[in-house]
Amino acid sequence: MKHEEYLNSPYRIMGVSERSFMTKSDETLTVDPVTGEYYTMKKVSKDKKVLNDDLVYTKLYQDNLIQLVGLSHSALKVVLYAMCSVKPLQQTVILNIPDVALACSIANSTVYNSIGELLDKKMLSKKLGSNIEYWFDPNIFFNGNRLRVLGSNHS
Repeated sequence: MKHEEYLNSPYRIMGVSERSFMTKSDETLTVDPVTGEYYTMKKVSKDKKVLNDDLVYTKLYQDNLIQLVGLSHSALKVVLYAMCSVKPLQQTVILNIPDVALACSIANSTVYNSIGELLDKKMLSKKLGSNIEYWFDPNIFFNGNRLRVLGSNHS
């Protein structure tokens, strides 16, 4: 089946809302530039330790459970590969068939068919001018803060 190619992402980011917060006078309201989450900061003494989670992660949006569990086994492997290889704040992912096949332990033809399934189900869209780069639906998964992408598109 021939799939349409897109110069720009055909997906709209859903579920973004604006909120207002009141803070105590000794707290500072801050937005995490990576996750977009609001948090408050208090001054801490220098002898306290602060923990960081340094592992790389990608957000998976829970509203897509039915769509994801409806995928074939191999298409689900390709989605997991895409989630683990997508770069921060990007709306495209590179799916080079031999690389995906090797990483997912499936045949090249199976990867090709799985990408076709994901295209049919509109979870991926072809990027114009490339046969290995695909737009993915940022309402299913995303690496980073979708608000930063929205901000750059509306500037």
